[in-house]
Amino acid sequence: MKLKETLIILLSITSIGLGIYSFKLNKEVSLLMDAKNFTFKWINNYEILTSYWKENNKIANQFFDVNFDYNYEIARVYTTYGKVYQTCFDRNENGVYEKTDCYNSAGDKVGYSLDNDEDGVPEEFVLIYDSKKELKFIDSNFDGKFEKVIIINNNNETELSIKKMFEE
Repeated sequence: MKLKETLIILLSITSIGLGIYSFKLNKEVSLLMDAKNFTFKWINNYEILTSYWKENNKIANQFFDVNFDYNYEIARVYTTYGKVYQTCFDRNENGVYEKTDCYNSAGDKVGYSLDNDEDGVPEEFVLIYDSKKELKFIDSNFDGKFEKVIIINNNNETELSIKKMFEE
């Protein structure tokens, strides 16, 4: 009889302890899902972390972990009106976004940048005028400054040197 009473007391204490621990964890998780200007929500079975503007409840950001390896392969940034204006891609999953696409308020792609050496600084920045016209800035020596401008008009390329453009 003494053994049963002791086991019941131990199980009760363990249950109370686990309940308190679970309550604290739930409180901590709820604090992580809220910020000054945003609320956060996991969707699609914890594949997409989405944040919403508190002011108007429109979508603010989305982070996609399509293979559930705790690395976001795609990140999308939205305007305060809930329109996407930037999408970033981490193709090799090293935490650096190698390509970033930019969009206008209508959702049309208006530019992109490429980080070829994956140092966080783009070496190529392209403004898209329409499907056949682009203005491309290139950092060919990876120093963070664009040395060349290439104008693409109907598949005809014209290369300009930044240095020559600003010589007096």
